[in-house]
Amino acid sequence: MVSTSKHPNITLLTYSEIVEFSGIPGNFNIKIKKKPRYVNEKKCTGCGLCTEKCPIKVPNEFNRGIGERSAIYIPFPQAVPKFATIDRSVCIECNNCERSCPAEAIKFDQEPEFIDINVGAVIAATGWDEYPIMKYNDYKYGIYPDVITQIELERMLSPIGPTDGHLYRISDGKKPKVVAMIQCVGSRSLKGNPYCSVVCCSVALKNAQLLKQEYPDMEVVIFYIDMRTWDKGNEEYYRKVREAGVLTIRGKVGAIHNDPETNKLTLTASDTLSNQIVNLNADLVVLSTGMVPSRHSTKLIETLNLNKDSYGFLTEVHGCLKPQETTNMGIYICGCAAGPKNIPSSVSTASAAASKAATLLSKDTIIQELVIAEVDKNLCMGCQRCEKLCNYGAITVDKDSIAQVDGLKCKGCGVCASSCPSHAIDVKYYRNLQFVEEIKGICSTELEYKEEYIDTIELITEKLNSLTP
Repeated sequence: MVSTSKHPNITLLTYSEIVEFSGIPGNFNIKIKKKPRYVNEKKCTGCGLCTEKCPIKVPNEFNRGIGERSAIYIPFPQAVPKFATIDRSVCIECNNCERSCPAEAIKFDQEPEFIDINVGAVIAATGWDEYPIMKYNDYKYGIYPDVITQIELERMLSPIGPTDGHLYRISDGKKPKVVAMIQCVGSRSLKGNPYCSVVCCSVALKNAQLLKQEYPDMEVVIFYIDMRTWDKGNEEYYRKVREAGVLTIRGKVGAIHNDPETNKLTLTASDTLSNQIVNLNADLVVLSTGMVPSRHSTKLIETLNLNKDSYGFLTEVHGCLKPQETTNMGIYICGCAAGPKNIPSSVSTASAAASKAATLLSKDTIIQELVIAEVDKNLCMGCQRCEKLCNYGAITVDKDSIAQVDGLKCKGCGVCASSCPSHAIDVKYYRNLQFVEEIKGICSTELEYKEEYIDTIELITEKLNSLTP
């Protein structure tokens, strides 16, 4: 991240969002809104002195609510660029930060800044969000303090996390002796999402191994539906973790109850391999929550006029042949923007998207297939059916109620031509009249001397003529 911020050919615009998008491949016009930090970025040195003097404390989002941050804060220790930001929704304007800042970087009157840029290609890498477990109240998360998620566990195990890398129970601050992990929370479920989130099994195994390394006497139990360790070396890693003493039980946890006397969590599950009911008393329960599309994806999809699937992820042209390309030429997707991925897959798709963008921008001209739709303005009645059915957003109906085709977006699929009620749209080189004459020629040549088929030829000709306006 530091190398990116210092690269001479990279302009890094953080705390910003795209608000307007127009243009054609190779010449996109983008309007960006740069949100106010209420801190002068040219003066701020990221010393953190202002954060120490702020009297307001709120839950820290980066640490998933474990620990606190100030109203003026640096998002996380390795943030790039390392600038402070004021959360005006909780700021009481005591001006302590302004008085304590040696660089005089505090600027309460800062306004949003709008930047217009021109680019040749766009790569959408919107990332992902955690499954909204609070919304569905899975496994009493949010009710029992000792039920946490894998991300919260990772923040606690981090040396720079809220607990300095040590694990404690949220309720009483004691070290847990028995930790239970539950897989596929929000994934592979009709209640949540039917798809697999790919990384959950590997993350659980990794965190289980970290716990066994720091606390050898700790009992770690993983409840799973199917342990999917499909990537290179992961199956061997799975075997290594089990050899380290981590117990894995194939079964779904049905319920969790808190015993007020012992302050332990009782899990009831079915072990499908032994066909027995398992009751486990755990000190801490860790939920492996799934991946869902980033909350910022919806607005970006609308702004860039992209397509999304039923789950909200961006859709590619073809999952196998064109996995990084979208229906809009010059706009590419990578990483978890298109669906759940692990780090190696995200890196490879990012490299592929960068290659696609470089290929497009390395040419002086764009080579476009001429098999595209064309509109007969005399027949078009502006019903907008073609506009609604076009998968590539290549057709728009103008103010004169005439359909217009964008030649760079059109792929010549013919959906518009087949759906037009007035036959106002044809596909170049595959016009209806061409097919009619071709079939007439084939029929007349092969059946020229067969009088018994004359009636059939006349009937076919009559039908074909009726299709041609």
